[in-house]
Amino acid sequence: MSSSTRNVDRYTTTESGGRQNIYSVEPKVQVDENYQGYWKNAEKTNGRLAMIGLFAAVFNYTVFGWIIPGIV
Repeated sequence: MSSSTRNVDRYTTTESGGRQNIYSVEPKVQVDENYQGYWKNAEKTNGRLAMIGLFAAVFNYTVFGWIIPGIV
């Protein structure tokens, strides 16, 4: 068996029906320690944008009577 065949065999699995899956080995997930605060900041930003959108919708409805601008 050549080295290229052994290399391919390492990354394939054969199902019970004889079908081969060449993408059965997934790469390891690498976690970067510098981005631990990312999700906290993302949640704050999403909440603030939601509040701005709600305020804009209420303001638009009270001033112009439209829920979506341009649609009566």
